[in-house]
Amino acid sequence: MKKSPASRSLKLFSLAAKIGTSEIAQSLKSKFSKASDELTADKMNARLDQAKWIAENLAQMKGAAMKAGQLLSIDSGDYFPPEAMAVLAKLQATAEPMDFDIIREVLVEDIGEKKLGDFDNLSIVPDAAASIGQVHRAQLAGRAVAIKVQYPGIAESIDSDLKILKRLAKSFIGVSGREMDLDPLFKEFQRVLEQEANYDAEISLMKEYRGHLLQLEPEAARSYRVPEAIESHSGRRVLTMSWEDGVGVDLWLKSRPSLERRQKVAHALLDLFCREFFDWGLVQTDPNFANFLIAPDDALVLLDFGATLRYEDDFRIRYRTFLGAMGSLDPQQIVREGEIFGLISERESSETKALFAELLMNSVEPFFASKQPFQFDDADYAKRTRDIGAKFARALQYSPPPQRILFLHRKLGGIFNFVKKLDVRLDLSPYWIKMTGRDLPSV
Repeated sequence: MKKSPASRSLKLFSLAAKIGTSEIAQSLKSKFSKASDELTADKMNARLDQAKWIAENLAQMKGAAMKAGQLLSIDSGDYFPPEAMAVLAKLQATAEPMDFDIIREVLVEDIGEKKLGDFDNLSIVPDAAASIGQVHRAQLAGRAVAIKVQYPGIAESIDSDLKILKRLAKSFIGVSGREMDLDPLFKEFQRVLEQEANYDAEISLMKEYRGHLLQLEPEAARSYRVPEAIESHSGRRVLTMSWEDGVGVDLWLKSRPSLERRQKVAHALLDLFCREFFDWGLVQTDPNFANFLIAPDDALVLLDFGATLRYEDDFRIRYRTFLGAMGSLDPQQIVREGEIFGLISERESSETKALFAELLMNSVEPFFASKQPFQFDDADYAKRTRDIGAKFARALQYSPPPQRILFLHRKLGGIFNFVKKLDVRLDLSPYWIKMTGRDLPSV
């Protein structure tokens, strides 16, 4: 990543110029092309060249486009050609940490030299590094703390980064012959990324979320931990918080915890989502495994509240209605509610709408009465879900990824994968009733 906003802008300008040059060359070539299949292949090759330029450069620069590229490749991959996703998948690689000299400059600029001097045993090697920042461990007044520091120029680059990535995404949509409006999706990306780059906002969300947990019944509250923000030593790009002990799920599983302990963690995850969305309307939407630790007493340690989103009462009521339609297993009702909820365009073909209904009925299957307790590592179910999802996404012509629920369903998918990793069978009856107010589908 370039150190200064000016040098970063120059790099982005160079990227845009390369894309523009490729587009002009492709346009001239297409005027003399006679075979449509050759034209399509040429267009795809040109787009792949663009994708490679972008992926290689953004992986070095980190930032908003790297994060949005990760979201596209993980959550919307079936909407784009597989060749393009293979390139964008490079953005999912673990981010390389930034030199501490640069991190120190951010610390001094945001909290000042004097407050920086308050930290003892500040590690110059980060404990974690991601696309927009990294975390260092230290002590403050004898207390272990984590200091999250944002890379320089991130907030200022969001708009220009996303314009580059949106241009690439639109070109892939165009070459596949689809008519999708990606503007709302990228507006949602921008809204969330601007929030993630504002650590003042994250502190406020962390405090609110922590407050909700503290109001739970004591037994339930003991299942979760949220770091305490230390505002005196935080700023727009620096977030200092209490250090919470815990290990990642993979390391925890290596200790061979009992089935009872694994079930406890799984129920804590599912209970938490129901509380987040249906009770609080405040959801931490980033399900990255690195955002969850398991404490020595098996409590869930919850980290990173930058992507915490609010869902208003009206939206949650409509979502509950849509879940009820899914549970009816009536294809026509599912499609009708899906159109009302903005998940699928009325312009889609009847075949595509049938696939939409099939996909959602398949999504309800873990809640069937006959499936209880549900086995999360059911390989047959996972394969059918992937196959139907890919077939549906390829059939779409007019419906882009639904921006309003993209992050919500990303969280749900992450929870499913987390519980699957725990290798448990769970009775999902209470969760369906909590989400819909209805009994399980009797299939």
